[in-house]
Parts: sequence; structure tokens; C-alpha cells
Amino acid sequence: MKKLLLLLAVMTCQLATFAQMEDDFETNQYGWTETAGKRGNALVKDGVLHMESKQLPLMSTIYAPFDINKPFTLTCEALAKKIDDDKIFGIVLDYEDEQNYMCFFICEGEARLEVYKENRLIAYRYETIKLKSGKKVGIEFEVEYNLNELIFKVNGIKAMAYRRRIQKDEYLLGTSGIGFFARNGQIIDFDNLKILQ
Repeated sequence: MKKLLLLLAVMTCQLATFAQMEDDFETNQYGWTETAGKRGNALVKDGVLHMESKQLPLMSTIYAPFDINKPFTLTCEALAKKIDDDKIFGIVLDYEDEQNYMCFFICEGEARLEVYKENRLIAYRYETIKLKSGKKVGIEFEVEYNLNELIFKVNGIKAMAYRRRIQKDEYLLGTSGIGFFARNGQIIDFDNLKILQ
């Protein structure tokens, strides 16, 4: 029995060291950018990151405490007010500034990935997904990174993978900037963000 308890204690300690970041949005402890303006509102309030977008893209971002030179898994939950073929939302990765970032986003039946460098679209992918229209729809996002490839999952199902040619000593991601994205009138709450490494 003592051996079992010791083993459980060791396993608990090991699991705890894997969590690089957890955010339940009870406070803005990580310094998410908050906006209230012509693009819409992005505010940490009531235990969520609440975003109300207008037509233009709306982002809320941070530089997260994880090592981009090591594999990681990012998970989060979202509650969209409405899913249709126009209102989009998703996850931002490799965020340097508003001209340099990668965005994975979804709408009814479609997943997209766009990569911007100096405000130019340099890479994109589109895939169909089984995401139906509806009101007050809960979504679970997961991103797996293995240094060569990003794998995006929605509700536990692989939506797409992204890789590109990289040089020796170069990584697919250049920054630990992450965030959330909404556009075209989407209203959404993001919650329970975790990064495991």
C-alpha cells in the first residue's frame, strides 16, 4: 500500500510539472489584450474571455509562458452565440504583432488556417469539418505541436495539419504569442485554456 501511495504521489508531481499554463479567466493574470472599439470588444470578465466582434478581425493575445522549441499541446473551450457560414472564430498562434501571426478558425462546415507575414497572406489551408449551425454551441479546441507539424482538432476530431519546409535550427513557430480570434459579428466566450509541455 505504501508503494502504491508513493507511486501516486510521484505521478501527481510529474503531471503537475507538465502544465506550463492554465487560465480560467477569473482574472487577467496573463495580461490578455482587452479592446473596446471599432473592431468590437474583447474583455476578461465573469470567468471567461468574452469577445463581441464586428466585421473586422478582432484578436486578444498574450505571450504565453511556454517553450516554442519543445512540443506542446494547447486546449481550450469556447461557447459561440451562433454558428453559421459567416461568423468565424478560432485560435491565434505564432503571434508577433497584428501583421505577423497564424490563425486557425472555424465556421459552419469549414476549418481554415491562414499565415500572415508583414500583413501578407503567405500560406493558407481550407478543410471541411462536421460542424453544424446552431445557437449557443460549445466547442473544444486542441492544438498539438511536435516541432515539425501543427495538428488542429475540433471537438476531438482532427480538422487539419500544417507543416512547411523549415531550415536546420529553425522551428515552425517563432514566438510564444497566442490568442483568440473572432470576426463578422461573432460573439464568443473562451475558457479553460491549458498548455501542456
